[in-house]
Amino acid sequence: MAILLDVPYAEKDQAKALGALWNPEIKRWYAKNRYSYPKLKRWISQNENFFIICEQLYIIQGERICFKCGKKTRVIGYGVESYFEFGDEVDNGVYHDKGGEIHVTDYIAPFPDKLLNYVQSNYNYKEKYSKFAGCTYLANCCDNCDTLQGDYFLFNEVDSPFWINDESDASKLKLYRIPLEYDLVVDFASITLSSNDFLIKEYGQISDLNL
Repeated sequence: MAILLDVPYAEKDQAKALGALWNPEIKRWYAKNRYSYPKLKRWISQNENFFIICEQLYIIQGERICFKCGKKTRVIGYGVESYFEFGDEVDNGVYHDKGGEIHVTDYIAPFPDKLLNYVQSNYNYKEKYSKFAGCTYLANCCDNCDTLQGDYFLFNEVDSPFWINDESDASKLKLYRIPLEYDLVVDFASITLSSNDFLIKEYGQISDLNL
């Protein structure tokens, strides 16, 4: 796996000395050694706080009962296995990888275009105003009545399809694994860690999806 870098011409020798490589086909610098990412941070993102999702990303599909119409509706979240976190308290980056555990996140930003196009084409997933949150955001909406299924209730309540207590909860999830051509840099990812995350990969229904 590799990550693309934004290296100005005047800094190419510095980047090369720190492990950057040149791809003549796409005319971009990149790095292959994941453990060199912290040294190359300045050419990965201009933000102080960011994440790098490594190797693959998942769409996680569950079901819930819509609080408005009382019918079953599909809802989605996202899953990551290994990732880097950079920020004020982790300036040199922290690499998270617990041996294949899949961790749930309700949102990443910015969304890759292909991923956004796919979920908006296949789910009732769109920008909608939430009175509870006081803002408009990309959200799951009921397949039947179009009511917004708020992120807080979807991802933070014990009866959520993404709140995993046992193998029965995990077995109800459908996971679509998306291999990444390059490790993905995002400004924000609300990744939730749970002691039961290992159950998701062990018992969830996983299939591959190429975007």
